[in-house]
Amino acid sequence: MKKFAISIIRFVVHLALFPLELILRAAAPKNSSPPIFIIGAPRSGTSLLYELMITRFHFSYISNLAHRFYLMPLAATWLGKSRITAWRGNFTSRFGHIAGWGAPNEGGWVWRRWLADGDWTDGSDFDETHIPDLRALTGGLAGIMDAPFLNKNVMHSNRLHLMHKIWPDAIFIHVRRDVASNVRSIVRAERKEGGPAHDGDHWWSVRPSIARDYIGENDVARATAQVIGVDQDINRDIVAVGAQKLLRLDYAQICNDPAATMDKIADFLSNNGVELAPRHTIPEKFSPPPSRHLGEEEEMAIAKTGNNIIDS
Repeated sequence: MKKFAISIIRFVVHLALFPLELILRAAAPKNSSPPIFIIGAPRSGTSLLYELMITRFHFSYISNLAHRFYLMPLAATWLGKSRITAWRGNFTSRFGHIAGWGAPNEGGWVWRRWLADGDWTDGSDFDETHIPDLRALTGGLAGIMDAPFLNKNVMHSNRLHLMHKIWPDAIFIHVRRDVASNVRSIVRAERKEGGPAHDGDHWWSVRPSIARDYIGENDVARATAQVIGVDQDINRDIVAVGAQKLLRLDYAQICNDPAATMDKIADFLSNNGVELAPRHTIPEKFSPPPSRHLGEEEEMAIAKTGNNIIDS
């Protein structure tokens, strides 16, 4: 009953916001700064980087408020601008979710209006009539917040060709983590039933191009294929997009020296035509949670699957 009531309220709000959404969409700048996308395997540190960047610099982004009112994200952002600009990160998240109406969100509900989750794609089957809507989204948010658009969503990691088709000037930041630590984190998150729900093939979150070969495997093998496969897809596809548009960052280095990481990002974006305005200070250092080993057989499965992928 509660969910039904929430759905009714959301429908009424969406209806009320529709005229404002149309106005803001029409006013969206056509030549805003290139959009910036944080990509990588799940549990690799992308959420931490997202929060660090938005705390340190002035960006536009899909907030929790815009995510909740996903059919009218521009109107929700325009009305909630004061709350969004006042938000400041405290660097606590749960399965990628950062609390607070003004906090950054992956924007899954927003993106799924036009971009389907699923297997790797080269974008050839994409309905290009959606491109103006997607450009109006990023350009509109950039215009409302008067800042470059930034988004983190690991689902973008297997569709770089498509992202390039929509935004030819898009810039990517790829977060990487030690494979074994990354796999352990994914497996534990899955077993806690945290984060996204499994799909019909028991796959959790983004599916790289090699996913089909591991559908029938156990969760450890799938997670290993996911971590390595996402990296492979990004490294292969960025060649067509333009290697100068990709910055690779290591999770351990982000944690060890966030300030140096932010300086590196600022230089990289400046070289790609995006200038950043400073916002708040950030912590000097983070202590990553210890990567506790799984069982002996599971640790062997990580190594075996990794070797099989590399050798194939």
